[in-house]
Amino acid sequence: MRLDTKHYMALIGCVGGLFALLALRRFLSFTVPAWTGREWGLFLSLLLLCWLCCCLPLYVNEDLTVDLSFISVLATVLTLGPEATVVSSLIAYPLSVVSTPDGKGVSHLLNTPPAKTLFNVGDRSLSYLAGGCAYYLLGGVPGQISLPGVLPAAVLFILFSMLVNVAVIGFYYVSSQGIKFFPTIFHMLAGLLPSIALSSPIAYFLALLAEMENGYWLVLLFMLPLLLARYSFKLYLDGKKQQHSILRAFAAAIEAKDPYTRGHSERVAFYAGEIARAMGLPARRIRRLYDAALFHDIGKIGVPDEILQKPGRLTPEERAVIQRHPGTGVDILRGIDAYAELLPLILHHHEFYDGEGYPDGTKGDEVPLEVYILGVADAYDAMTSDRPYRAGFSSDRAVDIILEGAGGQFHPQVAQTVADLVRSGKLQESEAGPC
Repeated sequence: MRLDTKHYMALIGCVGGLFALLALRRFLSFTVPAWTGREWGLFLSLLLLCWLCCCLPLYVNEDLTVDLSFISVLATVLTLGPEATVVSSLIAYPLSVVSTPDGKGVSHLLNTPPAKTLFNVGDRSLSYLAGGCAYYLLGGVPGQISLPGVLPAAVLFILFSMLVNVAVIGFYYVSSQGIKFFPTIFHMLAGLLPSIALSSPIAYFLALLAEMENGYWLVLLFMLPLLLARYSFKLYLDGKKQQHSILRAFAAAIEAKDPYTRGHSERVAFYAGEIARAMGLPARRIRRLYDAALFHDIGKIGVPDEILQKPGRLTPEERAVIQRHPGTGVDILRGIDAYAELLPLILHHHEFYDGEGYPDGTKGDEVPLEVYILGVADAYDAMTSDRPYRAGFSSDRAVDIILEGAGGQFHPQVAQTVADLVRSGKLQESEAGPC
């Protein structure tokens, strides 16, 4: 981890921790003395719900993790106030026990680096306190949740807490990965808004239940349908991941037939992701490009082995067979709705910038920029890998060829980006992983 990233994480943790202590002092001085058993029961039930949601996140993909804790957060703000929300988060988050994305282990306070825990606690504290200040400025009063009077303060809490959270995480990515701030912020907001917009009414209904007589028992009962909804969504995500794994194994099996192309798709995916990040593409487009790169050669299942592994020059007929593999790959994936966005990239990854490629002879801006990134990543890996008929080129030689082809086979800006990455040592083969 870069030194400036460590300093940034420490700053957020310390500043957030300081403000959290001020919120805790206010909570103990002004809030708790006025509480009765009802408020304590409500606080503990919402705290339990927050902790449970923190323990059960949903891993949508490597870029997006969703938990339902915002429902309890907003309900706590509306019924008990922002200070109670910060204190609840201070307790629930560090004590959460979370399954790892691969499901093979758990992460908790004792096996998580203290700097990471401090940063996350600081981020949440700053977000909720910023939202809390906005809530009070617009006249929000905990426990007064009648419509429409509660809406302005509640909406402002949501917006300010979300903006601060996105800004804190966005600066972390800028510091750690060198990506551009505003595209990252925009992408994160676009990803958060739908889930926040849909979960906020649920939080309001939970607050209504909490305000009823013995409301804390209703909060506890509310956990059951919430867990059922989470379980249903998890089954859906597990199905998507299993489908993805099967196709990935299918693509790997195709490459395994030829020792000279083994690992090709993983490397192309890595290179494409690095190029796209350097060109400032948002995370969602990088994710799509990465997946398309993994499956870009899946259509070669329809190419006979004697053509794939032929050590000499291909005949025109054999070349025509090879050139059908993008269309075959699209046909294989066409029936899977989750991969609809990948199809144009897979179909056109052998198109040239000047229109001399295949299968459709498109050129220039007729295809997305990701097509040319995938094409140059594919070519770079092919040139730097050994083949039956030649040894792999050096990286410098491959860059020279790519620059010579700029404006012809390759998109000029993409070609120059590859050259800059290789010459700076940032496009070295690494353990491929999603971007």
